[in-house]
Amino acid sequence: MDNTKRVSEAYKKTESREEKTQFYDSWSKMYDQEMNSYGYKGPAMTASAVRDLYPDSRDVVRILDVAAGTGFVGEELIKHGFVKVDALDPSQGMLDEAREKGVYQELICAYFDEKDHTIPPDTYDVIVVCGGCTNVHLPCSCLREAVRLLKPGGYFVMATRPFHLNTVDEYKEGRFENLMDEIEEEGKWKKIRKEILPGYHAEHEGIVFVYQKK
Repeated sequence: MDNTKRVSEAYKKTESREEKTQFYDSWSKMYDQEMNSYGYKGPAMTASAVRDLYPDSRDVVRILDVAAGTGFVGEELIKHGFVKVDALDPSQGMLDEAREKGVYQELICAYFDEKDHTIPPDTYDVIVVCGGCTNVHLPCSCLREAVRLLKPGGYFVMATRPFHLNTVDEYKEGRFENLMDEIEEEGKWKKIRKEILPGYHAEHEGIVFVYQKK
């Protein structure tokens, strides 16, 4: 299977998230090579957004990289001086590849649901998500889990393609952004940034969101 077909398979809807996780396990050995050949700039955009939030003292900032995969975002964060970074991903195969890069302190093999891990509330200064919003990946409810795990004043940073927010059943018709707004109306966080950027993945544009927990 060539890289374009494999990326298309990642976007394909499956019956369960477990089935999708098995797909990523099978892809893990070739993931870096194939995504890099396809021009994947989302991780660099995500890390740059975090960099802009912390002009100094980056070595003390504790970050959770959700849907971390093989560690693309972790590699970019390290370049900017962030060293306290944990990875969370349900694919053990992907995490095994990430471990080899040495950019994470802890690797957590779990789905991003409160019942699937033991991370206590108010743990992280930043939670990042890059590329986690395709079919049978993160549910909209992950936003509330992010709020729970962030320290007061902490940041949620997410990068994805607008295409996914408009076409994936879980997110389309504004469900994802509406929940972001609902959480803001509840006084739990505030929007810091929403920006469309070119070249997120090959010729496709991306969108970056930044929210700060109150």
